Amino acid sequence: MINRMVSDKIFCGLDIGAQKIKVSIIKAVDPQSIELLGVYENNVFGFHDNAVSDLNELGECIHHAINDLIKKIGVRVKAVQLGVNGGLISSRETSTAIPLVDHGTKIIAQRDINRLNNQARLLGLRMEEEVLHDLPQVYQVDDVNSANNPLGLYGRKLGVKSFMITANENRMRNIINAVNQAGFEVENVFFNSYAAAEVVLNERQKKDGSLLIDIGARTTSLLMFKEDILKFVKTIDLGGNRFSRHIAEQLNLPLNMAEEIKKSYAAVIHAHEQEGEEEILVKRESNYFPIKRQLICQSIEEEIGELIEGIDQTVNASGMYDQITQGIVLTGGGALLPGLIERIGERCHMPVELGKVHMKIQKQLSNAAIFSSAIGLAQSGFKKSIGYKLSANEHSQWWQSLMHKVKELYQEYF
Repeated sequence: MINRMVSDKIFCGLDIGAQKIKVSIIKAVDPQSIELLGVYENNVFGFHDNAVSDLNELGECIHHAINDLIKKIGVRVKAVQLGVNGGLISSRETSTAIPLVDHGTKIIAQRDINRLNNQARLLGLRMEEEVLHDLPQVYQVDDVNSANNPLGLYGRKLGVKSFMITANENRMRNIINAVNQAGFEVENVFFNSYAAAEVVLNERQKKDGSLLIDIGARTTSLLMFKEDILKFVKTIDLGGNRFSRHIAEQLNLPLNMAEEIKKSYAAVIHAHEQEGEEEILVKRESNYFPIKRQLICQSIEEEIGELIEGIDQTVNASGMYDQITQGIVLTGGGALLPGLIERIGERCHMPVELGKVHMKIQKQLSNAAIFSSAIGLAQSGFKKSIGYKLSANEHSQWWQSLMHKVKELYQEYF
């Protein structure tokens, strides 16, 4: 019966980064039957410093990226699940409380919880912002009892401590306009690193405590999970682009060539660890020139040190170091740099691994970390469409939401 109610659906994730546009398409029936059909990326134009700089250029880039993947897979897409990166988001904690009754107590209903969450959202929201994710951390009944889910409990006062992720409304709407100009609707907007966590972190990692580090082109986002809830977000203004620029400056190379050299030959090691005199040949105009690989690695060492220092300081300042019992998971294009996993593990004194996409895939991805956000966006859109909550302290199955609604109506009127 349930399988008849939910047919195969196609969802498209769109991740617009500082350098690349990444697209994913999934086919989904239920949360346990999700299949990745394909991914695609191309260069981005008309998008600079986390803002639309040319609406027509960006719209054309989006149009080509999505349509090229559609043609390759042979499906139809009308709407996308849009992701915004760490440079566009803000996060903060907010708290509030509401009275439930003037005298006595009452059974807490879903409408009471919704009213409380709405008030907390309004108190924490600024004029120029729009809420992407509203994540209740803990509820408090009568200023005494803490509860992850107060539904059905008796009380006269209900409070909440919540964690909000917001985005600049004008910048976000400009991106949406570019998507519309490309010929597609925007169904939902998510923080792309949070969406990535949905496909690279397993249930134990989210429950017992883990840190996701998403290394993009311009920024690096750190997300800490505990008890199935996102507890902390911090964005470091440093990404893979800085490594490429330093290679270009130190070795006197064009930026596009430095980017390719970084991907193929750079590694995160101490200079004294580089063995031998391995050289690569670089073409300048019509001639080839040798460059020692050791010089390539040395040219990014300062930036690597700054990134690792920022990660370590953020973890310690969060007050959650002892709660990250499942270690660190790296994702994003910058995570593929050889040796970075080991260096972060040495500095933070905890296990580090490269994120893998936990999903059925038609063709195995060798670079899953690059597309984790785009894939997570598509999956997040599907789960939201069936009432599956992204925050695990709420009920995770869509049919459970229906049953709780029936129970709420019964309690309210009987």
